[in-house]
Amino acid sequence: MNQDDLNIEYLPLQAELVKSAVAAFSSQDNVLAAVLLGSLANGTGDRVSDADILIFTQNGFHKTAESCFAHFEAGKDIFYSLNGFHNDNAYFKKYIFTDITSAEIHCLDVSESFNISKPFKILFDKTGIVEPRLTDDPAPKHEDFPVYTNGDQGLIWELFDCIKWMSRDNHELAKSYLKKLSDKL
Repeated sequence: MNQDDLNIEYLPLQAELVKSAVAAFSSQDNVLAAVLLGSLANGTGDRVSDADILIFTQNGFHKTAESCFAHFEAGKDIFYSLNGFHNDNAYFKKYIFTDITSAEIHCLDVSESFNISKPFKILFDKTGIVEPRLTDDPAPKHEDFPVYTNGDQGLIWELFDCIKWMSRDNHELAKSYLKKLSDKL
């Protein structure tokens, strides 16, 4: 996909994050595809929208992709990062940068069963693995996200999400999430 096809030129900071992630991962033989998800893929992103990127890998590369993440991180002023495994087949890193942009990069082994809901944009697909994973099922909603999944280490990310929702006047979502979070604490 041509970066101009993303239609996020009105968000140059997020556009640069997406471009940087593609540059960091696309040249690796064991990286097969990348997909942009969420509001940026939908064309409804705003200044505080994060770049949600899903990377499909093979041969266990998701466990050894540190050089790609380091390439992505190079030259960026990172305020906070969180990383971990969703499970044995899926690794993630989340970032908040000092310019208040943010990104989530999820690396999944192709053996991981994962369907892709709208909205999405295929950033690249070397082997045609994305199309069979497409579904008409609705994408998960923030209202349904589990809370405190990364313990105290993830609190900054969760509170940052609440701040983003409040900046969009979605106070009910933020309050509901904070109530669920306080029940876990």
